[in-house]
Amino acid sequence: MKIPSTPIITLTTDFSSDLYRGQMKGVILSINEKVQIIDIGHHTRHYDILEGAFLIWQVSSRFPPGSIHVGVIDPGVGTFRAGLAIKTDKFYFIGPDNGLFSLALKDQRIKTIIQIDPSRFEKVSSTFHGRDLFAPLAAHISLGEKIEDFGQRIEKIKLLKLKKDSIIYIDEFGNIITSIREISPLAKKVIIHYKDRKIKAKFAQAFAGVKAGEFVVLRGSSGYLEIDKNKDSAARDLGAKVGEDIEIHS
Repeated sequence: MKIPSTPIITLTTDFSSDLYRGQMKGVILSINEKVQIIDIGHHTRHYDILEGAFLIWQVSSRFPPGSIHVGVIDPGVGTFRAGLAIKTDKFYFIGPDNGLFSLALKDQRIKTIIQIDPSRFEKVSSTFHGRDLFAPLAAHISLGEKIEDFGQRIEKIKLLKLKKDSIIYIDEFGNIITSIREISPLAKKVIIHYKDRKIKAKFAQAFAGVKAGEFVVLRGSSGYLEIDKNKDSAARDLGAKVGEDIEIHS
């Protein structure tokens, strides 16, 4: 797999503030000042691996082949969890072995996985592998170096299992993305079951299919069913959270 003439490194974290991602960018640029660093998002809910996995999956595939995707949503930093570098037929993924790349990898052919060897890097802290392991490794790969030079090959990594009928992501508009794919193509009305609430909603092609303030279920760009509230927040109305159970029946 060829690295683009202007290498691309993307960052997805739960850091929120500029301090930590700024340090990661500084490390990357000190190794390869010609790389292009793209911020995918840094406001994933703290420690929410599933939300981060969904974000990386949905965004990473839109980048040119050879792009390097770094993910740091890492509640297990400093424990025995491994750091990973994964080469697929299209991209590189670098981050903790906690399932963060599960969804992105299911659409690709894995070629090489290494467990990162911290001894290959200088001054590795126990609390910031994003800066001390993942960022420098991404920069070295952007220079054309092989991931095999930075650790040992492994075969198995931790994978997330999507719960059937659950919430996997909530966007900034309060739209609820579920793990549900199947529904009758003839359905025009559905019932949403969430905790002790039952809500009648239209099954439509777009938000405009209902009046402002009404619930609507549609098939989103991810291929999964979404629960939206036109010009309002469905998540706020329901008090919905990622990982919780939800059902949609026609």
